Amino acid sequence: MTPVLEVRDLTVRYGPGCPSCAGGPPPATARCPACGTVTGCHRVSLDLAPGEVLGIVGESGSGKSTVLACCNLDVPPTSGRVLLAGDDVAGAEGARRRRLRVESLGIVYQTPQQGLDLDVTAGGNVAVRLLAAGWRRYDDIRVRVLELLDAVELPVERVDVPVGSFSGGMRQRVQLAKALATSPPVLLLDEPTSGLDVSVQARTLDLIRDLHERTGVAMLVVSHDLAVIRMLASRLVVMRHGRVVESGVTDQVLGDPQHAYSQLLVSAQL
Repeated sequence: MTPVLEVRDLTVRYGPGCPSCAGGPPPATARCPACGTVTGCHRVSLDLAPGEVLGIVGESGSGKSTVLACCNLDVPPTSGRVLLAGDDVAGAEGARRRRLRVESLGIVYQTPQQGLDLDVTAGGNVAVRLLAAGWRRYDDIRVRVLELLDAVELPVERVDVPVGSFSGGMRQRVQLAKALATSPPVLLLDEPTSGLDVSVQARTLDLIRDLHERTGVAMLVVSHDLAVIRMLASRLVVMRHGRVVESGVTDQVLGDPQHAYSQLLVSAQL
């Protein structure tokens, strides 16, 4: 089965680079001591199968969000490939990039302001994505928007209310509705419950699991919270200083971590 998303030897560097960091920075840091270049990620590879949920975990600065940004075509890699259904899209620009982001990718950002216009209504935020996909009939758009808001358990009577007046949990639900509007095969989730109250986190995670079961969308989930990954992901990748240090089945890695850093992450969240 062809993966819906593949990352191959992905490297992102911020800075001029030099011979000292050409092969990656020292294992204990992401910054080159010679030229100061910061490596966002170094030779990262992963696969996401249709319908699968894959997690990426690591502390702040581990490179997990850089990988996600490359997958969403927000950051061009220094080297390596990003493939959607076998097609290399890492260098996509212009109309091709816009089409891929509308048809093949959906994303829920950690901060709703990144994914939503807070001055626009819930329905308007979702409709923007449908318009980008070529929808033009108002009645069809309205029906689809109401269907999506209902699917994410947002009261449909709030459809014409600006999302700036919504709670954090409700804004995340609007982001989910917008991301799934065009039924993309891949959904990217960047710390989807970070900053939410504990009770709201639990409801949001339950909703994400339910949406996965109903839609079959493949998900790539980035989080520093192992409980989130344990609940959502069947496999995980552990990153540190831009490198993958361990990967495998979620229960196995979290139940018996092999790398010292994975052991530290697990023990810190017990």
